[in-house]
Amino acid sequence: MKLTLANISKLALEVGFDACGAAPVRRLDQDAQYMDEWVALGLHGNMEYLSRNCDKRYDPALLVPGAQWVVVCLLSYEHSGRDYHRRVKSMLYTLESKLREAFGDDIVSQTHQHIFCDSAPFLERAWCVEAGLGFIGKNRQLIHPTMGSMVHPGEIVLNCSLTGVAELPSETRNYHQTGLRQGCENCQLCIEACPTGALRNEVWDATQCIAYTTHHCLQCQIICPMNNKT
Repeated sequence: MKLTLANISKLALEVGFDACGAAPVRRLDQDAQYMDEWVALGLHGNMEYLSRNCDKRYDPALLVPGAQWVVVCLLSYEHSGRDYHRRVKSMLYTLESKLREAFGDDIVSQTHQHIFCDSAPFLERAWCVEAGLGFIGKNRQLIHPTMGSMVHPGEIVLNCSLTGVAELPSETRNYHQTGLRQGCENCQLCIEACPTGALRNEVWDATQCIAYTTHHCLQCQIICPMNNKT
């Protein structure tokens, strides 16, 4: 039996994830340029780790030798609990176990880290977009078309082929441009609600963001219409 995205998605939902997608491994050149310029301007503040291991951050094949696909799973805030890192990673390991049981141990690296959740040099939001799970909004968050932005991503890097994945339109990847943020074009609510004005400029300044220092500000998500559909 071939490994397909449908196979993985079925198991991911059984494990408890809310959505699943996948994308072929490649160097994220656009993100590399954006990140390099952003860091050069000092807008990353004291997050010095963002200036290290850049080659691996931009290309999962350098992080996980033999990498062919990135599988991205989303878990909503509602289902993640207080320690989402532990919750998401535990679920990813369960998913990996089920995949290895069904398709063999060689689908993932046996010697390198290949499961990620807000860990290691990995561009999670970019890979969410690559996997067709949403777009990056003006609040700089991933916005899923039905769940909004209150989701936690986690990834498994596969060292095998995968079928049944629709090719993502090239224009969708160009998400750093405001005009291409589907659903955000004519909305300014998150920008207006930001207490410090951190979202006013096209290039986000992390040092002005309350969440950067306290991790307790969700104003740009609370106000977002994509999170208030019901």
